[in-house]
Amino acid sequence: MSSSTAAPLQRSLLIAFTLPTLVLGVMHGPEGQIQAVYAKHAGLSLTALAAAMLITKMFDAVTYPLIGYWSDRSHARSGTRRSWVIAGALLSMVGVWFLLRPPSGVSVLYFGLWTAVTYVGWKVIEIPLQAWSYGLSADYAQRARVQAWRGLAMLAGQLLFFVIPFLAVQAGYSDSTELDFRSLGFAALICIVALPLVTVMLVLRVPTEKPGLAPAKERFGVREILAAVRGNKPLLRLLAAFLPVNVLGGLAGGVSYLYMDSYLGLGKQYPAIMLVAFVSTILGVPFWTALSARWERHRVWAVCLAIGVFACAALALISPGPLALPLSSVLYTTLLFCLSGSVIVYTMTADIVDYGLLETGRDHGGLYASLFTFLQKSLGGVSAAAGVALVGASGFDAAAAVQTSSGILGIKLVSAVLPAIGLLGAAALIWNYPLNRARIAGIQAALGDRKHDAADLEADRQD
Repeated sequence: MSSSTAAPLQRSLLIAFTLPTLVLGVMHGPEGQIQAVYAKHAGLSLTALAAAMLITKMFDAVTYPLIGYWSDRSHARSGTRRSWVIAGALLSMVGVWFLLRPPSGVSVLYFGLWTAVTYVGWKVIEIPLQAWSYGLSADYAQRARVQAWRGLAMLAGQLLFFVIPFLAVQAGYSDSTELDFRSLGFAALICIVALPLVTVMLVLRVPTEKPGLAPAKERFGVREILAAVRGNKPLLRLLAAFLPVNVLGGLAGGVSYLYMDSYLGLGKQYPAIMLVAFVSTILGVPFWTALSARWERHRVWAVCLAIGVFACAALALISPGPLALPLSSVLYTTLLFCLSGSVIVYTMTADIVDYGLLETGRDHGGLYASLFTFLQKSLGGVSAAAGVALVGASGFDAAAAVQTSSGILGIKLVSAVLPAIGLLGAAALIWNYPLNRARIAGIQAALGDRKHDAADLEADRQD
């Protein structure tokens, strides 16, 4: 435990930096429901919509690291990621406008095209923004504070999205609070007005340089980038821990409604349970980041994962009956509260960027950000679909009043047992993580010495 001696980042700077993330959270709000809206209100097949979504996801393994790599190259030359953020904002605005405001007689091809444009836009703005956040401060506590602000902004934006249908009614834009193309269109209108405004605020207010570091001027190639990833042992270890959290946790996310509704018979109570659990996530982000600023952050993350193991495993013990509602409410709330601690991973990634900078002389923040974003957003989404498939293969029938023994076993394995194993493995991997507070301080001191030596050399050349 130690206290921070660095001056805290100004609140106005943090507000300017996180406002684009807030608007992006609103844009992400309908992400989980957009296929259902197109199916209900445009009459498109769920199977065809799922296929279109899967096709867009197939390219994520390539587009995520490429965008991270290219943004690092431009940052090395110019010392800024502003152009990427501006381009991503523009692409996101165009994609969301057409995706959420389709014409009559819309086709699956239309849905797939504008979904792809929207996703590319989000990657182009979010990956450089994440990399930019790593350089706002080198202080141990302030780095945790930055990621807490970003995490809360995204959650707040997603929560605000569900207020928009009510605003649409008040504004006379719609006569119903239903999530349909009228409310989605109103959300698109709000976003294309708000995103450019907050992007301009960010560009004008937030510095782009990493404190105390000058941008590298050398060119670097794909092979060198891959070597930097393979040679960065803390990065590989953190990725190895983050992988089961998202892959096995994604399985549970895909079948949570089936578990609560078709197995436990709590379909009517499901929205209220998830709302309470969502609030616990919002509370968990500042809680875990505050602890990670005060104590060794990898140990804090390991502890919240370990608590999550017990909450997740206990879900497998619940059976339909009078205790199902209180037990599932407590356990889901506890589980999501613990999973919100994964915001610490992005603070740890900032330390990994410094480690890589010391080892290679280059800032790979964009590449590293893209890898973790891919695991969380893309691979987690694919895992959710895989979870549904596994449960179906076990014989679970969403429409059946009584499930078979194999179906019950399948839903419990996918929704509770396998995710608990993933959380346990991640906690074990990260407990003795090598980048502790003392080593991070040593890395930053070495980087400071290197910068000082480079400045002296440049001064000698000018003389």
